[in-house]
Amino acid sequence: MLHWLVDAHWLGSWRTPLVLRLWRYGAGSVVAFALSSVVVTVCYSWLGLGAITSSTIAFLAGAVPNWALNRSWAWQKRGREGVARETTLYALITLASWGAYTGVTKLAALAAAHAGATARDVVVTVSYMGANVLFAAIKYVAYDRLVFVDRSAPEANSSRNQVRTTTLPNRQP
Repeated sequence: MLHWLVDAHWLGSWRTPLVLRLWRYGAGSVVAFALSSVVVTVCYSWLGLGAITSSTIAFLAGAVPNWALNRSWAWQKRGREGVARETTLYALITLASWGAYTGVTKLAALAAAHAGATARDVVVTVSYMGANVLFAAIKYVAYDRLVFVDRSAPEANSSRNQVRTTTLPNRQP
C-alpha cells in the first residue's frame, strides 16, 4: 500500500516522468516543510530563540533531508558524478531561500512584537510556513533547470547530435 502511494501508482495514465518528478519533489518538500515547521516552533516558542536564529535552524533541519530526497528520489540521481556541482548550486539556491525565509520571519516578528505571546508565535510560524510554500515552485524550476540537469544525454539541439544524425546514413559498412 505504501509503495503504491509513495511511487504515485495511483496516478494511473497521468504517471509520466514529469508528473512523477513533481509528485516526488512535492512529497520531499512536505517532509522538509513539516520538519522545519516543527523546528521553528520549538526554537522560537519553546526555547525562546530569536526569529532569525529559529528560522535558520529550522531551514537547515529541512534542507538536509530535502537535498537527499530531491537528488536520489525526485531526480533519480545516483553516484558521485556531478555531486560537487549539484551541491554548490543547491547551496546557493538554499542560501537565497534562507535569506527570503528569515527576512519574512523577522518582518513578521517585528510586526507582531506588541501582540500576545501566543499570537506572536502563531504569526512567526505561519509567516515561515507561507514563505516556504511560496518559494517551493521557484525552487523546483531552479532545481530542474540548473541543479539536477542530466548532463549525460546529448542535447537535442547540440551540434554534435545534429552531425551524428545527418552523417549516420552515409556511412559505409
